[in-house]
Amino acid sequence: MSRMPGTVRSVRAVLLAIGAGSVVAAVGFVVAAATLQTGALGAILVGLFLLAALLLGMFASAAIVVASKFTDGGKGVRIGAVAIGSALALGSACGLATHSGAWGVGVATGLCVTVLSTRDSARDWFDVPRPWVRRS
Repeated sequence: MSRMPGTVRSVRAVLLAIGAGSVVAAVGFVVAAATLQTGALGAILVGLFLLAALLLGMFASAAIVVASKFTDGGKGVRIGAVAIGSALALGSACGLATHSGAWGVGVATGLCVTVLSTRDSARDWFDVPRPWVRRS
């Protein structure tokens, strides 16, 4: 298989979109922390906003790194995509249950990444040995 299947390319695009969305959300939390008026609970809220921004930044970097490794393949890349999709679906399901229906987009996106990453075409793509990739 010399060309990346359409399902794998779709997962890669969705992972890049997840990464970009997480970066935007992280920047939003940093801006909220910077503009917050400190009062009785201000320092605690600033800390929580910055913690959320840190976690979103880590999630964004993981999604972007996994998406960038799709051309080299490997079982670890597919497992990473499944882990990111599952984490997004689970986290968004918690938000869906407690907040509003807008979190359903995250659930659908996470399930899409997870399901498409576990299809046979994705397994075939990631299991093919690539002689041009040096593995240590």
